[in-house]
Formats: sequence, structure tokens, C-alpha cells
Amino acid sequence: MVLVLQPTGTQEAQCPIPSIANGQLSSAENFTHGSTATLQCDPGFVPTASTARCTPSGRWYPRVPSCVPGQCRHPPSVEFADFQHRREFLVGSTLSYSCRAGFSLIPGVSPTTTCLQNFTWSPVPRLCQKVQCSSPVILHGTEASPRRAEYTFGQQVEFQCEHGYMLRGSDRVQCSSDGMWRPPVPYCDRVCGPPPKITNGQHSGMGLTKFPYGSEVKYSCAEGLSLIGDESLHCTSEDGENMTWSGPAPECRDPVPALLCPAVVRCPRPVVERGRMTPQTFTFPYGLLLHFSCDQGFRLHGAAQSQCLADGAWHPPLPTCQPVLCPQPRVPFGRLKSPLGGRGWYQANETMKEGDADVCQEVHYIKSTFECGVPIEEVKSLLEIQKLLLEINKLEMELEN
Repeated sequence: MVLVLQPTGTQEAQCPIPSIANGQLSSAENFTHGSTATLQCDPGFVPTASTARCTPSGRWYPRVPSCVPGQCRHPPSVEFADFQHRREFLVGSTLSYSCRAGFSLIPGVSPTTTCLQNFTWSPVPRLCQKVQCSSPVILHGTEASPRRAEYTFGQQVEFQCEHGYMLRGSDRVQCSSDGMWRPPVPYCDRVCGPPPKITNGQHSGMGLTKFPYGSEVKYSCAEGLSLIGDESLHCTSEDGENMTWSGPAPECRDPVPALLCPAVVRCPRPVVERGRMTPQTFTFPYGLLLHFSCDQGFRLHGAAQSQCLADGAWHPPLPTCQPVLCPQPRVPFGRLKSPLGGRGWYQANETMKEGDADVCQEVHYIKSTFECGVPIEEVKSLLEIQKLLLEINKLEMELEN
């Protein structure tokens, strides 16, 4: 920027040549009263006064101007971004932008701008883009609205499940500012269809079409009728995947004597200790076939399967799970150290100790030595050693007990 110093028209006094930081005069002539001076500031600087003159007293009026850093005006606006406001923006200062909630910085783009020497801002590219959420995936379900190529901040998605499934969670989610779905994306769970209806009665799930795993419905009859069969049914699974009701529906009948109208046949709940049955069920109606197996270390005694027949009993009779037994081990030239009460059979995982087998082998060896003609003195020495060994073993057993 150029500052022109205007003369007053007289030559009575002389003003000194000013030394101006970040600026210079256009010539080196002495300046007298009425002379003209031109000030040129360096790029990025501006003069503090617009005019000055050399007074008769040899001083500049106003005081010798100086060059000060220039400023840029208000920074440019950037879509979906804000900056921290300041009172001034000097040449050379840098300003940073931040994206608003729901928007993120475009990768590889610098969010800054600089006040240049020509008092303008360096170009600012497009900085912010809407936050994106991953495409929601829901097994055995679909979006109620058409799928999009991308999902950005603020967009909502609704879900619905296929036939035979029930939505667990919220049916509507929204892409939040952190790129996550809020609330979380739901899932579709297998369900039972409506339970069987009964004549002259109803169940507690009337009006519902889907029943999740474990749901219970209870049946009731019209006034004056009796409920024959199980009062309630459960939504369960026999194969771990498909859902079904735990048994047949009960019936509503007139309360006539039992001899004229026998109740529906049901068998008692089977109990096999140390065993398991399949399928797992809540009721045991006529015709139900169960399979049995035993825990580890136990063996099935009886039939592996049994069926509920018309007499209300299980046929063949329910099996039992008996411990797996091992015969008593035989030790050549020895005996068991822990015979466990002299039993002939032992359960799985029981441990036997061979006690005096090594002693007996030594006695057998001494006997063979004697029969081979070894001198009697040597045999006596061997027997003394054997006696000492037996006493040591006896002490060891007493200490263990």
C-alpha cells in the first residue's frame, strides 16, 4: 500500500528521512517543509495513517507513519463446517474448520485456510460429508422401505420379518452422528404360530399370531364344561431349530362320570437318575416315544426307548443307569494293597494299588535259589534280608494309615 506525504508549500524547515519498518520511501531526498514523501509498505502490511506533512518545526504531522500487519476480512463460509471466531485475522494466521454433528471430514482434505499477503484467504475446498452408517443386515427379515446404496446421518430404516419369525428389538432405527444405528439393529427370531383352537373353549393367546420360544398359553372352557387334558401348552423346539407346541390341545366336555367318559391318557413324567431323555418336553401324552441315554461312567440297563401307551404306563419299563463295573484285578505273585472291603467288582475311575507283589516276587526268587542248591548260609542271609524288607513295608503301611 502507498502512502503519499503532502507538502505545505514552504521551505522553512527540514524533516528527517524517516526509517520505517516493513516499508520504505520511494526516494532518498531530504524532506523540507512542503516536500512530498511517498511510503511503500511491504506486502501484507498497511500504513497507520493515510496522510502526513513536514511542519515548519521540522517534524512530521501526524507522527511518522508506520507499516503494520494487515488483516483479512471474515473467513469464507464452508458447508456443514464451523470455525472458532476471533476479533482479528492478521496476515499469516491460520484458521481451522470443524465439521458439524452428523458430518465427518473428507479423507485427505486439509480443514485449514490462511490469511494471505494480499489480504484474502487461501482457497477452501469442500471439507465435510454426511456421516455414513453401514448397510443394516437382518437375517430372515427385510427393510420395509427400498434399500439404499448408502445410509447417511439422520436417515431411518424400518424392518419386518419373514413368515414364521418375530422381530426382537425396535422395528425402526436411525443413523446417528457417530456412524452407529440407534437403537441397535433388531433380529428375527423363530416363533410358533397360533396354538390349536378348541371347541367350546379358548386359550389366553387369542388375537396373537406369533409366539416366541418359551411362550405359554392356558386353556379354559365355557361355563359348565370340564377341561380334559393339559391346561397349558408351551412353544418349544424338538430339533433346536423349528418351533412347535408342546402337545395336543385339551378338550372341553360335559362333566359326566369317569366310567362313561374316561380322561385323556397321560403318562407320569419319567425319571432316570444319571440319565437323559430326548426329546425334552413338558407333557407326556399317549403315543409319546422317548429315547434314553446315561451320563459318562454309567451304563444303560433296560430298553433305550419307551412309549406311553393306553394304560398310562411306559412300555417297555423305564431303564436305569448303573455304574460301569470292573472285575478285581489279578496280580501274579502278589495281592492288592487296597482291596476296598474285599469286593469283587469296582466302579469306573476307582484305583487299585499293588501292595506286596514285589515282595512275593522276591520270595519266589529265594525259593528258586534254594531249590537250585545254593548253600544254606547264603539262603539264610537272603531270608534275613527279606524279613527286614517286610518289616520296612509294614512300617510304611502303618505310616500311610
